[in-house]
Amino acid sequence: MNPGKGFQKVLPCLFVLIILSGSMTCDLLAIEPKEILTRSLEAQFGLDFEGIKKTEFRLPRRGYTTIRVIQQKPDFTYKATSAPSRFKRLVILDDGKFYMEHIQGSNKFEFFPSLNSLEAKEIKRKSLNLIFINYKISKLLDGYILARPVYVISLIPKHPGNPRRKVWIDKKTYLPLKGEDYNWQEKLISSSFYTEIHFDRRFSREVLNRDFPQRPRKKVLSQERFLSLKDLRRKIRFPVSLPHYLPAGYEFQEAVLLFEGRAVKLTYTNGLGVICLFQMPSNIKLRGYLEGAHPLVWRKRGKTFDLKGDVPRKELFKIKQSVK
Repeated sequence: MNPGKGFQKVLPCLFVLIILSGSMTCDLLAIEPKEILTRSLEAQFGLDFEGIKKTEFRLPRRGYTTIRVIQQKPDFTYKATSAPSRFKRLVILDDGKFYMEHIQGSNKFEFFPSLNSLEAKEIKRKSLNLIFINYKISKLLDGYILARPVYVISLIPKHPGNPRRKVWIDKKTYLPLKGEDYNWQEKLISSSFYTEIHFDRRFSREVLNRDFPQRPRKKVLSQERFLSLKDLRRKIRFPVSLPHYLPAGYEFQEAVLLFEGRAVKLTYTNGLGVICLFQMPSNIKLRGYLEGAHPLVWRKRGKTFDLKGDVPRKELFKIKQSVK
């Protein structure tokens, strides 16, 4: 027998085995979509970067914002809006304790609960867990954003009538570089994407703070956040009415006390979709309070209610009828 001919017969088999073993290795090393989303959430708390982010709103009215974003781990965010012109001088700073908004050239600024606080991070983690329960998560074909390789993740709701999302996540840093949100009618309602991004950049927080006027040492919050209704009732000045019906998958997320206790916003979520129920005594008049896209507004038992949500209008009517 010719050894050379025997080797030639075995060679194709070896080649197939090598290809198969390589494929198995890749499968073993592949990251599951849920793990990608988990790493992406944590990356948003632990990266240093600067970027330009554009958000386009499709419904109900078209519009956009362009913002310069600076993030310093673990709890500092600076944003400056460059477009459109009516928002051009808006500056936002979040130091982990307070979320502050300021119009440059004025002496006016407002304080809100921090989006980088431990409470806010806990809310985001709970929302992610609800996404795992209420959505079918799949990894699509990889792509590129700003010449950077990205994972492409699709979130499809398990319950009809809920919004869906598609997100592009940087493979190296796990920062979301692009996202698209669709409503329950499959219409694109918003998209956000970085047009420029630079990682591992450090900035002096003191320099960024200079964009804000000298402010009093005592901070006065325009809002207060409560993660339990029990804590809310201790602070609010009027009895709170609660919905006894919610669409499948939705849970209470938080309550926010507004206008020094004169109004409250209850937020419910399925992880991605959001339903907000505002309420206040009917004798309170707050300018701009009832603005929004297709809200349900009604008055009952001396209170005014305002209901909004990323769900079909018939679901909003069911929630309204269940409010006691």
